[in-house]
Amino acid sequence: MTSERASRTALAALVLAVLAGPATAQSPEDPRLVFTTFAGYVGSGSLWQLNRQPAAVTGGAWDTLTLGRDFKPGFALGLGIQLFRSPHVGYALEIAFLGTTTESRCRPIGSYAFDSEHVNRQACENIQGTSQRTNAVAVQGGVIWRARTQGAVQPYLRAAAGFGILGGSFVETRGTVALSGVIDTTGPPLVSRVFLDEKERTEFTWEATLAAGTTLEMAPGYNLRFELRDLIFSAPVVTGPANALDMVFPAVAQVGRKMVHLPTLSVGFDIVLERQRRRRY
Repeated sequence: MTSERASRTALAALVLAVLAGPATAQSPEDPRLVFTTFAGYVGSGSLWQLNRQPAAVTGGAWDTLTLGRDFKPGFALGLGIQLFRSPHVGYALEIAFLGTTTESRCRPIGSYAFDSEHVNRQACENIQGTSQRTNAVAVQGGVIWRARTQGAVQPYLRAAAGFGILGGSFVETRGTVALSGVIDTTGPPLVSRVFLDEKERTEFTWEATLAAGTTLEMAPGYNLRFELRDLIFSAPVVTGPANALDMVFPAVAQVGRKMVHLPTLSVGFDIVLERQRRRRY
């Protein structure tokens, strides 16, 4: 009887252990809803170059110029929300300000034609190296995949797409000229010499992001985020010279579209707003 009673006791203990197993094996909480603020560095790159643009000179002569536009290093600021309905896959929504400032290029091919006012030369020297405000605001949504759901370090991949609002012209090329031929006691009047113009400025474009990063747990409910991304968008570019017949009414440039890739490195701060429990067997 003693042996039978001991067997029953052992069996009861085994059953209790099996029933209690899922509760004791329950994993730590996983972030479900995450709010992120971030700042980042946006890389530089070439945008467009026009090798031979004619520019009229008073008296019927012509100068020939090489014009262009390059991206300067910039910055990004943004807010994001991530919703995880499963341990590894979630949805991401982001709005960001992108400091995609561009810089104008201008240089003559050969020597400038004679001009007592040096209009083209003044304008070209003023254009060279001038920053243009071509910043953008982007709204994107996409998916995020976490390689790990537990631990202090959680690497992930992210893909998103959306639209961008462009803040300036990527095409218009103009320089300031001081005319000395007009008498003015306050100094020579300043006028604009426009080499390239566009028929209609592009204000909207599509944008996309491919990113890889990791989060580091700082404290319960707070993470530090590091992300390397490829910022992709369509930008208007000059594809051919304007048919500039005179100095007063510059012709419209030939404009197309170019898919731009700008590398971006960002650092973010996460606040976990909601958590969910999941069981591991």
